[in-house]
Amino acid sequence: MSSRAAAKLQKELLKQKSDELKANIDLQKKQLHPTKLPLKVLNEETISFDILKRDWKGIDTRKDPERHIYEFININQTAFDFLGIKVELSKDSRGGCAALFKTSKYAGCIPLLSPGTGMSYGVLVIEGLYSENLSELISVIKEDLKIEYDDRFKINTIETLKAPLYLECQKYVDKYIEAKRNHWRKFKNVEVTQPFPNSSTRWDKYSVRDVDPWSVFKYPNKNNILTCEHEEWNALTYVLHLSINEIMKATTPLRSKAPYLSKISVLSKQYDLNKLKPVSTITVRMSDPYVIKETKEIALRILKNNISSQQAWRIDYAEFFERYVQYVLRQVAGTKGAKLESNKKYPIQGEKTPWTLSYLEPDAIMYKGDIQYIIDAKYKSHMYNVNRIGEELKESFREDFHQVLAYSSFAGNKQKHVMLIYPSNQFISRQFNVFSGLNGYSAKASLVGIPLKKAELEETIMDLSKLFLF
Repeated sequence: MSSRAAAKLQKELLKQKSDELKANIDLQKKQLHPTKLPLKVLNEETISFDILKRDWKGIDTRKDPERHIYEFININQTAFDFLGIKVELSKDSRGGCAALFKTSKYAGCIPLLSPGTGMSYGVLVIEGLYSENLSELISVIKEDLKIEYDDRFKINTIETLKAPLYLECQKYVDKYIEAKRNHWRKFKNVEVTQPFPNSSTRWDKYSVRDVDPWSVFKYPNKNNILTCEHEEWNALTYVLHLSINEIMKATTPLRSKAPYLSKISVLSKQYDLNKLKPVSTITVRMSDPYVIKETKEIALRILKNNISSQQAWRIDYAEFFERYVQYVLRQVAGTKGAKLESNKKYPIQGEKTPWTLSYLEPDAIMYKGDIQYIIDAKYKSHMYNVNRIGEELKESFREDFHQVLAYSSFAGNKQKHVMLIYPSNQFISRQFNVFSGLNGYSAKASLVGIPLKKAELEETIMDLSKLFLF
């Protein structure tokens, strides 16, 4: 080979390596900053084909955009169903081809697949209507919030919106402590040495012992004993160890970590890491005590999330807002010396039709002495539209107000106190009275808007507490 040909070959090889290196760098950048399609709950948004197609590979996006959108919808349909999203062909503001996304009550995150390759290229993220920081607020109300995961959908990106795992781990620590107090016992087969033989003597082991006159009357027997240290409890303790590690990570916010430091200090001394057997799943049994079932269910969610790739997740946003309001009300009740009951059920009995409700369930009841407040939380835009006139707003409020008045009918006092709480960009309240000339009964009503901002939480609690006449 001539020197010129060798130089040319070397140049081609260097170019090939350079192209490979560039491709790897582009891939890493793509993983660090995946395509993000942001939407909002309970909303409609039209997204043009030009935006949708940006990262699709393996197809000619210059031709037949309608067919490509149909392929995009079909290949992602199962994931869309998980978040309750309806997608249909539409037109954008310029008359171009587009997709209309109609979101549901769920916020969350799913992967997006390219119609050309079927490979994941980004994520679709559904957030709150009013630009609230969902992850930040979830960290406030972790106790009763249900976050659902689906391991059918893997989000193979390094950075993306994700429900923080440490919240589930904190719930698990609390539930594990509660379960430990339950002293859950099961039979366990153990081997013990006894001075006499019986039906469970291990003669196979006895016969191969060394000839030792002191061992003649030592018989290895298998006994069933009732103990708390059985395999299923040990599996729950292994998940406790995983949870402690997650909570203690440097990435867990210090403010969230601090309340658990003393609990972790005590719990971590109660098990021997070398004796823990790793598990990948846990079986929930019908015969399990209720607190054990709850502990196992949280443990399963943690184990499912304990993998290298992230999973799709969702949260019912109406439930999230309800839980947030209940959290705020618990703080208010504490400052007022009042009691709070959340989601109290009033059963409906008698000759019911198939469509009759089984019970009424106000979000919260706060009471002290003879004064009782019936409170309902609604994730609606009413307090963002205080000065706007519209039949849709009026009808929606009428429905909300009738509902909370129905809940108040069970209060025995002549003057009822009811409250409707909506989201708002700042704290706002309006009061009015409803009076019956027939029996002298009245209802004192409060319309309240609260900001969904962690930084304004303490001020919100103070402002809200002023509305309660205790």
